Amino acid sequence: MIYSSFGQHTRSLISSRFCATAIAAGIALCASSAVHAQTFMTQGELLATIPGSQMSGVSNQDNKTPWVQAYSKATQKKTGKYNGIWGGKDKYTGEFFVKGDQWCEKGDWGQKCWSVERVSAKELRIYDNGKPKKNTWMLK
Repeated sequence: MIYSSFGQHTRSLISSRFCATAIAAGIALCASSAVHAQTFMTQGELLATIPGSQMSGVSNQDNKTPWVQAYSKATQKKTGKYNGIWGGKDKYTGEFFVKGDQWCEKGDWGQKCWSVERVSAKELRIYDNGKPKKNTWMLK
């Protein structure tokens, strides 16, 4: 047998490399199959990011209508107002507030609160009842 003709040092070296390779492969497999834990923005992060900014996006209802909203600075009560343009022509207004760690808006269409994930410095994804919406919000 070829393996038995190797010296003790060589057998140890082969075993060590095999174990190291197996461990590295196992770690890579575990890391690639790990579930990505969602981190939502806190109340403080939401208030530091959205009020006073302008955002744009595409409707999550029809996946095609563009919208733009400009937000006022927040008051001490963590509320404010926004002005928007829907589909490039229809103007609307509303109010925003933060409830816990959720961003909330209300207007003549009703009221809704979302959890918000920061995708990048300029991109936010909203979650409705724990489910991510397809289209993101872009900060300008």
